[in-house]
Amino acid sequence: MRTSASFLIVFAAAISLAAPYQQKTFNNGALSSSGAFSENTGLPWQDVVSIPIIDTWTLNPAGDASVIRTATIDVETDIPSYDLHLLAINAQYTVPTALHGPTHPAALYSFITNDIFVTLLPSQSSFGSWDLTLQVLNYTTLPPAWAPTASEPTILKTVRLGNRRPESMLYSAGPKILSIVLGGGSKDEFAGSLGPLTLLSISKLDEVWTVEQLTVFLENDLIIDELAANDSAIAFTAHKPVIRPNNATRSILYFLDLFSPSFAVQISSGSFGAVFSPALSSNGQIAWLEQRDNGNWGGRKDLWMYDGHTPWKVPFKDWDLSPSRVIFSENSEALNLLTLNDQDTSLFHIWTPTRSSPPSTPVRIPSNGTIHSVYHVGITPLDHSHLIGVMSSLTSAHELWVISHSPHDDPTYNYENIRLTYFSEPVLQGRQLNAGESIEFVNELGLTVKGKVFLPSKNKSQEKVPVVLLLHGDGNSEGWRNQWMQYWNQNALTSEGYAVVTINPTGSEGYGNYFAQSGRFNWGNQTINDISRGLFHSFNLFPNLNNTSVTAMGYGAYGGFVIHWIQGHSTAFVASNGEPVRWKGLVVHDGVLSPRWWAAETSCPAKVEWEFGEVSYDDESPFSLWDPERSSREWAIPELVIHDGRNDCDAGPLSQSYASFALLQSRGVNSEILVSDRWAFSKWHRAIFDFLESL
Repeated sequence: MRTSASFLIVFAAAISLAAPYQQKTFNNGALSSSGAFSENTGLPWQDVVSIPIIDTWTLNPAGDASVIRTATIDVETDIPSYDLHLLAINAQYTVPTALHGPTHPAALYSFITNDIFVTLLPSQSSFGSWDLTLQVLNYTTLPPAWAPTASEPTILKTVRLGNRRPESMLYSAGPKILSIVLGGGSKDEFAGSLGPLTLLSISKLDEVWTVEQLTVFLENDLIIDELAANDSAIAFTAHKPVIRPNNATRSILYFLDLFSPSFAVQISSGSFGAVFSPALSSNGQIAWLEQRDNGNWGGRKDLWMYDGHTPWKVPFKDWDLSPSRVIFSENSEALNLLTLNDQDTSLFHIWTPTRSSPPSTPVRIPSNGTIHSVYHVGITPLDHSHLIGVMSSLTSAHELWVISHSPHDDPTYNYENIRLTYFSEPVLQGRQLNAGESIEFVNELGLTVKGKVFLPSKNKSQEKVPVVLLLHGDGNSEGWRNQWMQYWNQNALTSEGYAVVTINPTGSEGYGNYFAQSGRFNWGNQTINDISRGLFHSFNLFPNLNNTSVTAMGYGAYGGFVIHWIQGHSTAFVASNGEPVRWKGLVVHDGVLSPRWWAAETSCPAKVEWEFGEVSYDDESPFSLWDPERSSREWAIPELVIHDGRNDCDAGPLSQSYASFALLQSRGVNSEILVSDRWAFSKWHRAIFDFLESL
């Protein structure tokens, strides 16, 4: 959950507070080099930050009502506020959402009938206690429909959970059981014998609600990662940190019959890597995704099925993408695979396979942007498959959409995307946002590398504009997507007059398994070549990009690695005219300075070992060949170092940022450091734009 935090800003000459950010006067334009104003596409960062984001949401069983929590950042304080919204859903008739009021950021929600939902939130009565409340939703989907309302919450039960915070919950209507996943890895004095899962039986007799806490026997040191439910059972993925080595990612899939919930049954073999996205069909089948490689967080995920006998891997034909989530249709006849494809995260449809089914080719359901989360809600009388999900793009923030298609026809010509919510409308309406212009080229491996260029001006004039090269992180896996981001938003940069270049180099996902795995052991080689060639290609296609005014900004382990590689190899990047790129400045967020240090200090050594191999001091090992620290004597470009305190698979640890700043200072390089909370959007943007303005 998003929380507020304190900040430390350290400058090269002295320790001081950041000056208040003074936004340039621009009427949605920015000053040109001649001092005249030119119309710019984009959105000021203050507006980017202030747009409400869907924080969590859930649907009722019929799929025609939803409760939605949004998080809205105060631009002045960086403190988020959380609001609960009620929505009645009619795909053919707009029903406005209703603001129900403030809600708790840790609250969990679940419908138990179409018009009754329960909320689990921290109790004010005592530490470690959580209140389960019930509310009745008053709504209609028939025109003329009114905005829904909800009754005042009634406390059904106060549940004692101790230090184990609830992380997710789902309801199963058959046994009338609410399954709640608890965080933490061991029991505590407040929770007694409570393990990682607690079950609440909810019943109603003579208008009186009764809640009973049931006992389920799971090992207390088991950590549950994901939960799925149908009307009679749950399935969950879990791992045990005690027995999983640091260089492994393996987890297990379990099944629990809620009509006799004493013991969970292991389903997956545990022979491969991590298990993701368990899904239960209405007829009892189980589907899930499992990594091929134990130790590779970003590796290819295969689809697996279980029908009560033994698990089997589902074969595909002419399809080499890696799904991130699997969703059964309501009638169990089809599966929908949420998959990164190029720069969009889309749904792919297949008919539910059997053991004897021949390999099939998933069919993409068209959608515009990135689908972040989604539920299947049913089949219409016209035999259209309806899903509802949160979707965003480079030009539209997170909103709820209906994604509909005919599974029997080519969905390219028989689909519909219908918007349901308008949380971002007050900010985005009438704005000229920039989706970027696609570029691509073939690299030395014969692979097609793709990217985008975002120009600040709509008229594409030949006036030279400064360039910001954005470098993605996430361990060099996911890549730049067609999605809305509060950080690293291309439109926030174009609104200030910068052109933005993004490249998905070798190693990025969404282009097939060979492309994704070709980045291993090559962080300073093929991936850097792709970025260099992508920048060269951008200058060639867009002559108004100024190669004498380029700033690179990188986030996460890989993006930060590239920033420090540029510091030591700045002359290796050239423009299309043969002149070297002149780097005005560099910005690194949660970056890596040295892969060998990273391996020793990270909480996720499996990621480092997968990308670089076993730690080695040999001169020809990837740890030595691709170590930016070895060329630190060449560092001279002004740099802003940012860290948000994380230490996970997608980030270099804080010590790497401090070491980077110390090296810059020791060499007399103009440098600054910002240590903050990861949700400090306003302070982050102020630091970025102040730094860019100072160059």
